[in-house]
Parts: sequence; structure tokens; C-alpha cells
Amino acid sequence: MSREKKIDDVSTVVDAALEIIEECGYSKLSTRNISAKLKVSPMTLYNYYENRNAILKDVVNKGFDELWIGLREKLESHGAASNPLSEYLILADHMLDFGMARPNLYRFLFRSAITPLIADKNIADRFRDIGNLLIPRVNDESKRQDVFNDIYMFLVLMNSLVNNVLDSRIEMTVERYRTLIRRSYDSLLLRDEQYIR
Repeated sequence: MSREKKIDDVSTVVDAALEIIEECGYSKLSTRNISAKLKVSPMTLYNYYENRNAILKDVVNKGFDELWIGLREKLESHGAASNPLSEYLILADHMLDFGMARPNLYRFLFRSAITPLIADKNIADRFRDIGNLLIPRVNDESKRQDVFNDIYMFLVLMNSLVNNVLDSRIEMTVERYRTLIRRSYDSLLLRDEQYIR
């Protein structure tokens, strides 16, 4: 009887899953495909993870780690002290760059069936990081909800436009994306600058 091959570093499971997502898309992510990539039996994975969702949680967290690489530095170099809302333009460029570099990972994080995983507090917090990273200080409490609604709408539009670029929908190009992002910013967030300290 042969001994079961061990996984020396559990992070290789997550890395293998991310490779499958990027190479083949989320629909091809299965414990069978992960174990084949690692050259172990599917049952071996369950020595390290309770179930498939436990693997997916680590994959989501690693995906967000990759997404945030470089964003804080871009924001710091931008120096948005006079207009914190303009950081959303930096975020929009960052999201497009990430989506174009890692299209299937972007789709997995923002368009796939990971919604049930968002109930996990850690993942829910990471998912909200995209907005919380830039939440400005509103100096007029009566306008706080309006500002947050405008930010939310901007983020929804940004995500939709990134997906349109990735899928080449409705003749969406990078140039058109940038034009529409600027128009969205001017329509939604520019008017809120007066309420930000």
C-alpha cells in the first residue's frame, strides 16, 4: 500500500486554486482539479481543509490580498488631502489594471457565486475594504447618507464598466472606460466635495 502524498505548505492549495481560476475560470475550480494540479488525491485536501468552502474562503482572502497590492502606495503618492473623493479615480484605474492583468480572478472576486461566503465576517470585512479604504470624512451629518449612496453608486458603475472592458461588451475600450469613469465621478462625487473635510 502506498503512502498518501502530503502537502508541505497549505498555501500551495490556495495558489493552485488561483492558478485554475486564472487559467480556466471559476467554473473549473473543483477539489478534483486542485488535487490534480498538486498531484495528490482529492481526499488529501480534506486533511487540511474541512470542505470546499473553507478552501474558497482562503482563495477569496488571497485574491483580495493580490487586488490591494500597490493601491495604498498609489493613494499615498496621489496626496488627496484637498479632495479625498478624487481617490476614487485612483481606485478605478487600479481596479481596471488589476482586472486586465488578472481577468478571471477579477471576475471570481466580483462576479462569481461567492456570495454565500460573504457571510463569513472576515471575508465580509475584506469585501467592504474596497469602499472603507476610501470612506471620506463628511463634515455635514445631514449629507452623510447621500455621500455614501453616491460612493456606492460609483463603485457599482465602476465594477460594471470593468466587467464590460474584460468581456469586450458594448464596444467598451480602456479609453471609453476612463471617459465614463470620469463622467461618473463628475456626476456623482464631484458634487459631494463640499461636504468632505
